[in-house]
Amino acid sequence: MGVPYPFEHPYRNAVLEELHARPVDVVDVNVRVRRLVLTVEPRPGTMGAAINAFEGFARRIGVELQGKGARQFTFDTPQRHVTWEFHTEFITVTWFSALDDRENWPDDIGLDALKDAQLVGAMRVDLLDETSLPERVFPTFHEQSLCLVSVESGRAQLATDFVPDDEKFIRFEFAGAGLLPHRRALTLRRILEMETYRTMALLGLPLARETAPALRTAETQLTSLIENLASISAAEDVQQRLRGLQELSLRTGQISERLNYRFAASYAYGAILRRRLEKLREASLGQGSSLSSFIGNRVEPALATCEAMDKRLATLSDKVARGIDLLDARIGLDMQIQNKAVLEAIAETASSQYKLQRTVEGLSTIAISYYLLGILSYALSGPLHILGWDKTWTISIVAPFVLLGVWLLLRAIRKSH
Repeated sequence: MGVPYPFEHPYRNAVLEELHARPVDVVDVNVRVRRLVLTVEPRPGTMGAAINAFEGFARRIGVELQGKGARQFTFDTPQRHVTWEFHTEFITVTWFSALDDRENWPDDIGLDALKDAQLVGAMRVDLLDETSLPERVFPTFHEQSLCLVSVESGRAQLATDFVPDDEKFIRFEFAGAGLLPHRRALTLRRILEMETYRTMALLGLPLARETAPALRTAETQLTSLIENLASISAAEDVQQRLRGLQELSLRTGQISERLNYRFAASYAYGAILRRRLEKLREASLGQGSSLSSFIGNRVEPALATCEAMDKRLATLSDKVARGIDLLDARIGLDMQIQNKAVLEAIAETASSQYKLQRTVEGLSTIAISYYLLGILSYALSGPLHILGWDKTWTISIVAPFVLLGVWLLLRAIRKSH
């Protein structure tokens, strides 16, 4: 009998569970489906706190939840079938009810557990027992923004105008009776995800518009700081511009910190949105616009705006870094020149001191020899008189030897020090 392999990767079970993390519920016709999309603060622990709040609500109503670590929870109330899904930065609450259900904010699905979340999207899909949309639904949409398409290669039809109603729900009319139950459920899920990711992808645009003036100010300041940079010569001017670039680098980093995650998320949501639109396999019915055209004409420019700001920010950061490097090199070169001048001055001072020292040594030799000869003159007066030698001639003969001896003595003393 074989023994199970003992060395499993710590994420193996998570990978296996991800295949079934968000099952698709089979859905019937004549159903009204609503979904709320809510975001949580981008702080550590906020999503975990939201899950804990939901689990507390589930315990209060006696709902038994799936295993620990699940990200999708489904339960039933007397009137609704409810699904909660927890994503990386947002939560979706989806519920199925009767087609005549007019309650947009029911109190039995746990919305009170999301007190700290913020609503960013709300949608409603009426799933009709029709193979094509009846004429009665068209007058309820705005003609200027009407999207009317067939989906699933013509086996179903979908209409919306992306205009929120009085309670800010985006309404879709979906004639899906021509689809098999499982295919109908997949298509419904793609419709909901299309609107979910459209909303999440567009979250980057208001932030881009809000940050654009600060980025423009930073670009203008950078231009003024690096203008005529090669012509400045005063060290104080160089230091002042370096401080300005360092402050600008700090401000640019703060802008990047604010934008990077939001823009990266928008790009990812945009990519998912494109795939969901492709999977719908839509075709225009000749009236209004197609979903891909309508959404693309609004989402793609928004993502392009975010991308352009991303590139501007990267260019600004690069220029600031190069300016700081250039000024650092300039300051380093100036310091080398100053150090060379100081060393030359020190060398010149040392040379002058050496020359002065030699001069003093020469003068000292003459002075010491003079006084020493005077002492010898007095000391030898008696002996020279007795010997009968001439004092002047004797001193003149001794004088060179005295000078040489004093010079040698001073030289030995200087070398010893």
